Amino acid sequence: MIKTNSNINFLRLVLIIGLIISVFTILFNTNNIIEYTKNQERKKIELWAMAQKNFIENKNLEDDLGELAFMVLTKSFENPIIQVDSNGKILSHKNIYNEESIEIDSIKLKEFLKKISLENDPIEIKFSNSINQKLYYGNSSTYNKIKLYPFALLLVALLFSLIVFNYYKSSVSSFNNKVWASFAKETAHQIGTPLSSLMGWATILKEEKVDSNIIVEIEKDIERLNTITKRFSEIGSPPELLKENINEVINNSINYLKKRNSDLIKFKYTPHNHIIYSKINKTLFEWVIENIVKNSIDSMGGTGNISIKIGNIDNEIQIVFRDKGKGIPEKNYKKIFESGFSSKKKGWGLGLSLSKRIISLYHGGKIFVKDSKIGEGTAIEIRLPVFKESS
Repeated sequence: MIKTNSNINFLRLVLIIGLIISVFTILFNTNNIIEYTKNQERKKIELWAMAQKNFIENKNLEDDLGELAFMVLTKSFENPIIQVDSNGKILSHKNIYNEESIEIDSIKLKEFLKKISLENDPIEIKFSNSINQKLYYGNSSTYNKIKLYPFALLLVALLFSLIVFNYYKSSVSSFNNKVWASFAKETAHQIGTPLSSLMGWATILKEEKVDSNIIVEIEKDIERLNTITKRFSEIGSPPELLKENINEVINNSINYLKKRNSDLIKFKYTPHNHIIYSKINKTLFEWVIENIVKNSIDSMGGTGNISIKIGNIDNEIQIVFRDKGKGIPEKNYKKIFESGFSSKKKGWGLGLSLSKRIISLYHGGKIFVKDSKIGEGTAIEIRLPVFKESS
């Protein structure tokens, strides 16, 4: 199991490193493309400015070839441009939305000039007669789309990572479920074989008229083993859920636990004020109650009060177990339900892990730490769906 966990952690690390390298590679290459596009657009605008200067300074203004070249250059870019004189007065504009309806001295055009002046440095046009002009230009729609490309790629990478992670998580969960099921079935089988022999020996001892008190105790232990076998058998296969009176089930469990524990443990049970039903597997649900109570007793050192109260919130049954034990640090609220986690030196850390699996996986409910204070105690809450006749 340790080797498997190491392999999983190594694979997870490789995936994370691979994702980071991929993201940085994408960002680096995309940034190069963006810079290249920006430089190419500026070169086109500079070429257009140069052509315009030559076209204006050319004495032969009737030259069709020169005019054609200028028109080709004009059509070769889509950047919005605004040309101003040395005093900042707008002389002309190109490629601006609703271009024909915008007046050359309009406030809207001046606001647009202010906007594109922040996008790129202007290109200066110097004529031979010393009249200087500036050409302001904005980014093209193509460039603006390319700028969004890294974010789109990152979003795709993130979505892909989430899909892979969820697939990986569900695969691990499915594998763990199969392991649990196989383990439970095998445990039930291994216990069942000697249990049958013990039942046979108990019958023989009765016939031999052995002390009846001894027989009673042996039968109790056999019944206990039989219950454990049944529980493991139930958890190893899809359990049958039946409509049960939760008040009654918990009351019976508490009465059983009272007999199994010292008089130093006091139970206070507050049932729901109405009969309330849920679809449960009684064998497994009683196991959950036993695990929670057992943890509370251990936390209190074998003496103290445990209260169990049943209520309901919306369409859920609320069952709260509260003890006066050591308490749980907030950082461990979720960890106590993980396999292998235990605050006890000799603990296996399986009781609450099994309880969570039974409640969430088999009953569609929830189990969690409601609240806890160090030195004052802990409250564990279970939520179960209320049974409805249509369910």
